[in-house]
Amino acid sequence: EYSIEAMFENNFIHASNFIEEIIKIEPENFFCVSTDKATNPVSIMGATKKIMEDIIFSYKNYFNITTARFANVAFSNGSLLESYIFRFNKNQPIVCPKDIHRYFVSGEEAGLLCLLACFLGNSSEIFIPKLSTKQLTIFPKTIEYFFNELGLNISYCETDIEAKEKIVNQNINLNKEYPVYLFNTDTSGEKLYEEFYTDDDIVNWERFESIGIISHIEAKKFDRKNILKSAEKMFSSEISKKDIIKFLNRFVVDFEYIDKNKYLDDKM
Repeated sequence: EYSIEAMFENNFIHASNFIEEIIKIEPENFFCVSTDKATNPVSIMGATKKIMEDIIFSYKNYFNITTARFANVAFSNGSLLESYIFRFNKNQPIVCPKDIHRYFVSGEEAGLLCLLACFLGNSSEIFIPKLSTKQLTIFPKTIEYFFNELGLNISYCETDIEAKEKIVNQNINLNKEYPVYLFNTDTSGEKLYEEFYTDDDIVNWERFESIGIISHIEAKKFDRKNILKSAEKMFSSEISKKDIIKFLNRFVVDFEYIDKNKYLDDKM
């Protein structure tokens, strides 16, 4: 619950507080990073980022405000791909979902998208990468790329127990094989595919060759102050996950939380 409260604070409460402060100096532009998870959110992370988008754009009459949704930044802090490095360095088996497809961008590509949104975006615009389904990568493919670079083969395991036993009993340097456990997705808040816009979004694909522009549509009867006060009130007393989901269902249109009481971190 503490980490969820921090997520609320970081994703939209602090964003609103920050804008309230910079209004006093009348800046020309304001940019804030969003995420593809804000599109048809199924996770608490995605829902709080969607609220963030609605909140920052509610200040659009004060100055130019833009944001960007981009794909997974390969090997970024806290990412599944980064965990490959940590686990390999600790001589631990690698684990990843076998049925999830994701788009990946480099840190440089993500940075460029943010800069373009800052300097070339009009107020209330969301910049997204123009990616085709051919550029989707299924997670097991990332494992193959990783071990190809290391010059190792993969030893696929049927269970996590088998993977652990192999890592203990075999000589990796001698056999040149590394145990990997792939599982069918059964964790909360995970989409099998990635999306950057909804059917209701107005997307301009013509302005840039490799970027799409979403024109933000303000939620009906959007009340920024009510959202912030409700969040503050909720966290002022003891709460449960049920209370958090109820709050998000109240303020995020089409939020459908996928709760399986299992989490990707537990798999790691």
